[in-house]
Amino acid sequence: VFGGFVAMFLYLPKLLTAVHDLSKADAGARAAGFALLAVVGRPAGGWLSDRVGAERVLTWSFAGTAVLAFVLAVAYESMVPLTIACLTMAVALGTGTGAVFKLVAEWFPDRVGGVTGVVGAAGGLGGFFPPLVMGAVYEATDGYFIGFALLAVVAAGCLLILRALERGRAPVPAT
Repeated sequence: VFGGFVAMFLYLPKLLTAVHDLSKADAGARAAGFALLAVVGRPAGGWLSDRVGAERVLTWSFAGTAVLAFVLAVAYESMVPLTIACLTMAVALGTGTGAVFKLVAEWFPDRVGGVTGVVGAAGGLGGFFPPLVMGAVYEATDGYFIGFALLAVVAAGCLLILRALERGRAPVPAT
């Protein structure tokens, strides 16, 4: 989820200037709004995870991201759906990021530091590669459909992995 946030934040100005002919300043301001919602969503995701469980919050985050990425794949050329989908995705990715920290503490209580380091590294890589893929896809196809469709597939794959891991774990005792 953090990688998805970083990737969208980095690539959003490029998309807005290339597809919607916005100025760099306007595109940057809109990307900053995306980042602000995701940043506010992070503590909200932690708070929600304390109340309803990190798995539930991550399920919502991955499912929402998959649906919203598909919406972006088919409607990124229209500003209103693009704006609604991106801002909603920012909240989904932010709350998911907050939930990850709760999940690490629950699933790996004796290794929080090491696992958080690995999760952070994975998030950094997750933010690095998608913009490269989006750029390559855009160069090859002159569009973003495939790039957003791939984001939807990755989010759906993360959801499936989460569900498989949940089934294989013993219930965490309530504290």
